[in-house]
Amino acid sequence: MNAFPLLLRAEWIKVRSLRSTYLMIALAVLVGLGVGLLYLTSTADAWATTLTARDRAAFDPVADAFSGFQFAELVLAALGVLIATSEYTTGTISATLTAAPRRLRVFAAKLAVLTTVALPICLACSFAAVLLGQQALHAVPDTAVHVGLGNAHVLRGIIGAGLYMTAVTLVGFGIGALLRHTPAALTLMFSLVFLAWPAARALEGFSYLPDRWLLVNAADALVATHATTGPNVPRTPSYAMAWVEIMIYVLVFVGLGAWRSSRDVPG
Repeated sequence: MNAFPLLLRAEWIKVRSLRSTYLMIALAVLVGLGVGLLYLTSTADAWATTLTARDRAAFDPVADAFSGFQFAELVLAALGVLIATSEYTTGTISATLTAAPRRLRVFAAKLAVLTTVALPICLACSFAAVLLGQQALHAVPDTAVHVGLGNAHVLRGIIGAGLYMTAVTLVGFGIGALLRHTPAALTLMFSLVFLAWPAARALEGFSYLPDRWLLVNAADALVATHATTGPNVPRTPSYAMAWVEIMIYVLVFVGLGAWRSSRDVPG
């Protein structure tokens, strides 16, 4: 009998049994949608009074609807970390590996369950963010801010945002599996998302390459519905390159987590 479906079921039960799973998903949804909605509501109120013509031209009703996702991605990454590290923190990993000694199968089952949970939630939040954003912008007289799924690059941006959030969740999982220590993994994840940004800015006198490899700048390229303008042009990768970078992040960190899972002896 194939043991992998049993592993999937066991990992699904573990994920459901963690109270933090529900709390973190709820927090990610509330922050991701709430911050974006507040930002667009504020933008709509200021559209005819305080926004300059340059600000209105640079406004992207799709990309700006995801303003809260920069915070939500940290919550989802933390969820990925906790799913990878929780059994090492509690010591129950020994029982898991005694029952299922093929460690890469255990790792693959955890990864599959996490992806199954994260992907639909992230995609649903992406669609909801744009729909709520359009409601917030309904009173703006400029027709350019009123978009639908049929407009150029709108659906692409929505799907890109959802897949990006899922990828960040998997990167968090890979880091957690690699380090096996929740605070250390969360610190590294926070550094990748936020602390790498000022470091890359400090190197701009030499090269913009570090900027173009930042997760946040890759996300900007994935969700934009019109060309980047202003000082962010040299910092933002192309759409195709952004996908390559995201895939490399996932492959590297998930691969390192799988390597550690295949070699490390649980304490």
